[in-house]
Amino acid sequence: MTAKDAIAALPLRQFLAPLQSAQNLHLSIGVEPVGHEPVVALSPAVIDTWLIEVGHGATGMDAKTRAAYLIGDIGWAFGCGMGALHLAGGLPDIDAAAIAAAPQWYRWEEDGESGDALRFTLRLLADPDAGHRPLDAADIRALAIAAHAPLIEALFAKTRLGRGAMWRLVADALAAGWLAAGKRVGRETDAMQAASAIIHAPGSPLANKQTGFVEIVVRDETDPERVLGCEWFRARGGCCRYYTTAESAGEYCTTCVLRPTASRDQRLHDHLKARLQIPA
Repeated sequence: MTAKDAIAALPLRQFLAPLQSAQNLHLSIGVEPVGHEPVVALSPAVIDTWLIEVGHGATGMDAKTRAAYLIGDIGWAFGCGMGALHLAGGLPDIDAAAIAAAPQWYRWEEDGESGDALRFTLRLLADPDAGHRPLDAADIRALAIAAHAPLIEALFAKTRLGRGAMWRLVADALAAGWLAAGKRVGRETDAMQAASAIIHAPGSPLANKQTGFVEIVVRDETDPERVLGCEWFRARGGCCRYYTTAESAGEYCTTCVLRPTASRDQRLHDHLKARLQIPA
């Protein structure tokens, strides 16, 4: 018997119980798919439909960019849901085949702006009363790889977007999802440590030197010792190819791995400063 086997199994619903009051957490459980598709067994028709969905409203989004968006969106849904479970008490030992996703359009509002955006909701296709044990970092890594590998292979065959590029996007999404879960409960440090342990194992397809975290600190310009605000952000190791769309005018995303580090940090600093309503 291993140490893991000695841990008492808990009903799956008990793993999700601490998250019932969490806002913007789109995760459910049940044996019926309710419109969700198992991510390890997506049909070509479903993949084609989702590729169209992720490119909706974007001008000139090519096949590789749609593939980058899709794998990033699925990774983000996985990271947010699994990260929240992990920090809430444990990620249950589910099989990758039990993870299903569905696209959902929603209305967002932030800083006086609003619009429509696409996200993916997750559903764990399992009996809520079935017993499960919490996974450790190595098992979570294996689950993440197993859950994303089939879609990466399908998208590579369809669009020729590189496998390595897509694994970087998954790593970025997991880091962002765990960090978002940590911020929600005031445990950023725990979240970043957990994400790093999952992503950066030598030999893992998720491992790369760039994906990680960066702390941005805003100081009083007249008194540099006085910190006005600080926040952790995810540092990216991949590129979603947004810069190839007409809307971008060739501009890289703020945290894109292709943007120089100094430029990234300055843009994040300006963003945080504006959010703190500090005059420029």
